[in-house]
Amino acid sequence: MPENGKLREKVIVKGSNFGNDKSKVKVYFVDGASERLATIINLDNQTIYCLAPRQLPGENRIKVVVDDKEVITDEVFEYEQAQNVSTIAGTQNVRKSEDGTLAEASFEYTWGIGAVGNNTVLVFQRDNPRVRLVSVNDNKVATIHPGFKAGKPAVTKDRQKVYAIGWEGGHTIYMYTKGTGWAPTRIGQLGAQYAGRVLSAALDASEEWLYFVDANKKFARFNVTTQEIEDIATLDISGSLHSNGVYIVYHPIYDCFFMSNQLTYSVYRLEKDGKCQVFAGSSTQARVQDGYREDAYFAQPNGMAIDEDGNFFIVEGFKAYVLRKISVEDGYVSTVAGMVDVASQIDGTPLEATFNYPYDICYDGEGGFWIAEGWGQAVRKYAVE
Repeated sequence: MPENGKLREKVIVKGSNFGNDKSKVKVYFVDGASERLATIINLDNQTIYCLAPRQLPGENRIKVVVDDKEVITDEVFEYEQAQNVSTIAGTQNVRKSEDGTLAEASFEYTWGIGAVGNNTVLVFQRDNPRVRLVSVNDNKVATIHPGFKAGKPAVTKDRQKVYAIGWEGGHTIYMYTKGTGWAPTRIGQLGAQYAGRVLSAALDASEEWLYFVDANKKFARFNVTTQEIEDIATLDISGSLHSNGVYIVYHPIYDCFFMSNQLTYSVYRLEKDGKCQVFAGSSTQARVQDGYREDAYFAQPNGMAIDEDGNFFIVEGFKAYVLRKISVEDGYVSTVAGMVDVASQIDGTPLEATFNYPYDICYDGEGGFWIAEGWGQAVRKYAVE
């Protein structure tokens, strides 16, 4: 009990032989996609008090595990999911680079963002280049690296380190660490062999190599410890890559990368050996159409993020201005927030909200998708609870 509720709802499970040691008991909410661990507040031999974890909307059964024994309830808990889009900092009507509180701070064109925990993100600004730290808990925006121009960063799984590759020139690589207050440290440079622009970087599961694709279709990697650079392949795909570069993201379930390209309106599956094929979208169709990934279309796919279940979230730019999702379960592509071809900045429910050229997105692991807006010059958040 109760029979339904939202995130962190207090749920009581009645039974017997639970014991009194919380360390020996686990409670999971089980839906069609996965099992999610609940937080146990207290228990006695016949009652467990726990908090409902974030889940997919719909019915869940509750599984109780004590030592090596388990049982699943016959009754179901109906999870009510709440979704909302909000502006964290910045506004489309102010084009400056001023630090201060969330309400006072302003941005210029942003196109890269990485979540580092505790309601904090690093934002990479294209115009008047700099890296900004946005902390909701501290109510502040601060410039931590003036003059550096980079796109999507790569964040380690423990969110203690962030890597970014310089967009053009010699492609200098910087590391930002939580222990130093996110101060930048130069750790290497790619050099002139990558004349094309580099907009995005991604770590694989080992977190030893920083992978990237330049605008000349070169797929390569940089070792963050030894500074070794290794060319992997020149991508065999039709059409050109966008001159600003492309976005890539690592997918832990598939153990490969996915790449978006504005000019071919597509998302590609990119293997570690450089094999590349269209995953969703079509180079001949620039429009927003939902459906299974073989039939769905994109107008201008930009930054991507992967949630804990393996679902893709992709922001779309020109002539779209929406947030799309590709379900890992069945490959269905849906529009989850924003209004197609409406470029503005309105907060609210996904059906009410609008975006002003969203350029990149990251996931914080706690139901929050943070969005860097280009034209909107703001940091937005799509929250799923």
